[in-house]
Amino acid sequence: MANNSQEPIRHSVREPMRYSVSDRLLRMDRQILGLLIFIGTIFVAMSIVSDRFLTYTNLLNVLQQSAFVMIVALGMTFVLTTGGIDLSVGSIIGISGGTTAWMLHHDVNIVLAILSGLIVGGVIGITNGLVITKLKISPFIVTLAMMVIVRGILFVWTEATPFRNYMKSNFGFLGQGRILNVQFPVIVAVVLFVILLFLYRRMKFGRHILALGSSEESVRVSGLHVDKLRIKVYALSGVIAALAGILLASRLTTVQPEMGKNYELEALVAVIIGGTSLAGGKGSLTGTVLGTLILFLIKNSLNLLNVDPFWETIVIGVIILVAVSVNFWGELFRSKHVKST
Repeated sequence: MANNSQEPIRHSVREPMRYSVSDRLLRMDRQILGLLIFIGTIFVAMSIVSDRFLTYTNLLNVLQQSAFVMIVALGMTFVLTTGGIDLSVGSIIGISGGTTAWMLHHDVNIVLAILSGLIVGGVIGITNGLVITKLKISPFIVTLAMMVIVRGILFVWTEATPFRNYMKSNFGFLGQGRILNVQFPVIVAVVLFVILLFLYRRMKFGRHILALGSSEESVRVSGLHVDKLRIKVYALSGVIAALAGILLASRLTTVQPEMGKNYELEALVAVIIGGTSLAGGKGSLTGTVLGTLILFLIKNSLNLLNVDPFWETIVIGVIILVAVSVNFWGELFRSKHVKST
């Protein structure tokens, strides 16, 4: 479930690739094709059992609902590719959206308010990176603690009362505006995907994080600064999560203290479904986009079938288990195949 930049890197950053281009393209085609077939299966099955599924309104609604998680998941892909994890993104969504909303409520210029929200996300991301690299603490523990700390700060700041009365006409467009009848957050997600895909596949930064996730020692031997690279990745994740929070604040017109809660879980599910390895060294932004769509198509299907919402959590848990299992056994099989050749 990945693109041609997914190939696990088990050698020095400057060594030639072990696999041919055609082999990597074939692997990419198979994985992306698998996701597309799964999406096609959902379309066929749901078009049979529900006459509302294939309507323009319903499919556009799926896109609009998935846009916010998709944005967060794109940033999460970079983190997982390095072999890390970022559980703080949901809380960053809340605190960054709250920062922008608070400043708008106090008549701060809209550009400065948005920049402030993005900076807050970036600072939290940098803090995650610094604690992980300098104190040598597990990314899971650090970002879990940051998730709780930031959420607590938001509750103390708001006194458990939502931010209201901050909406301005220009700000409202970010979450509710449309271009060619497509909501602006969907367009932001598409543009962000294109930019990050270029960064991931065409720039040295993308190659470096792939190498870091596969072999930290190889990156060090190659003369790259591992700590700075990790900090940049967590900063990027924080800024992207902050962007999602600002868009969501505009969309909802209020900022609840729990805004963004569980987004880290849904983003993680989407990235795993898309084929990014939890062990690092392999990731796919294209797979992440498709994984997000699969997640929300399933949620939409359950809704159309009038399935009890409580079952949704169970279904998502099963999806995680299946995706991780496929990911693990696929990696194990490829590892054995490489050794045998």
